[in-house]
Amino acid sequence: MHTLVIIRYNEEKVNPWKDPFVRWLLLLSANEDEHLTKTLEDIAMNRDPILQKAINKWERMSQDSSFRQAYDAREKVLMDEAAKFAHAETEGMKRGMEKGMEKGLAKGLEQGIEKGRKEGVQQGKIQMIKSMYDLGIPLETIAKASKLSLHEIEHILGYK
Repeated sequence: MHTLVIIRYNEEKVNPWKDPFVRWLLLLSANEDEHLTKTLEDIAMNRDPILQKAINKWERMSQDSSFRQAYDAREKVLMDEAAKFAHAETEGMKRGMEKGMEKGLAKGLEQGIEKGRKEGVQQGKIQMIKSMYDLGIPLETIAKASKLSLHEIEHILGYK
C-alpha cells in the first residue's frame, strides 16, 4: 500500500493558477473545499482544457450510481482502515504501559526485598552488639566479632 500526502490548499503557499502539478494534486481533494473547487473550475475554463476534461469526466462519473457506490465503499474502507490503525496503536500503547508497569513493579519489589533484607541484617547486627554489651563483653571484642570499628560500636551503643 502506498500513501500520498496531498497538500492542503492554502492560497499563500501554493498557486494553482501558476503550477499545473499543484492543480492536479489539489483536484484530488477539491470535493472537500467549495472555494478550491470553484478556483479549479475557473482555471479549467480559462487556461487548462485537459483539467476541464477531467472535471467534466468526474461530474459524469459522479452521476453514475454504481460509480458513486464504489466510491462510497472505498471511502468506507479507508475510514475503517484508519480506525483499525488508531485502535491498534491505542492497544499497543496500552499493552506497552501494562508491561512497563509489570516490569517496574517487579523491579521495585525486588529492590524493596533487597533493602528490607539489608536492613534486617543491620538490625540483627545492632541487636547482637547490644546483647554482647549487656553480657559484659569488652567493646574491643565486640568490634572484632562484628567487624566494625570501636567508634561505630560506641555510636550504636549511644556513647557519642
